[in-house]
Amino acid sequence: MLSAVDRPVLRAEVRLELAEVLSAADADGAIAQAQAALPVFARLGIRRETDRTTALLRRLGAGTRVTGQGGQGPVDLSRREREVLALLGQGLSNAEIAGRLFITTRTAEHHVATVLAKLGMRRRAEAAAYAVAQGIR
Repeated sequence: MLSAVDRPVLRAEVRLELAEVLSAADADGAIAQAQAALPVFARLGIRRETDRTTALLRRLGAGTRVTGQGGQGPVDLSRREREVLALLGQGLSNAEIAGRLFITTRTAEHHVATVLAKLGMRRRAEAAAYAVAQGIR
């Protein structure tokens, strides 16, 4: 049996595979396995597996929020995504975000959609509340 400190990536990969197998018959078990794997992938910056796990959790109807140690905020957001999240927290529209970051509105829309997906949220108001609660500025 692998301990939590022995080969954490392998352990998380096994949990993800198990979650995918369980998803057809035992949604609760699948969610538990996927939620155990997600922080490992996110903390280590393994984007492909983070995205795969997040997609599975969304498909199962479970939350996908990943926080750093001590709840210091999302660990799998890029610097730009954190900037967008902070601006969402200020209540800015996509056009206003684009103006502040000197990007196109379409690019701002993409960043907002990515932030929402990574946080497992469906509405920008949720992300805004999260940003304020986490003190993301």
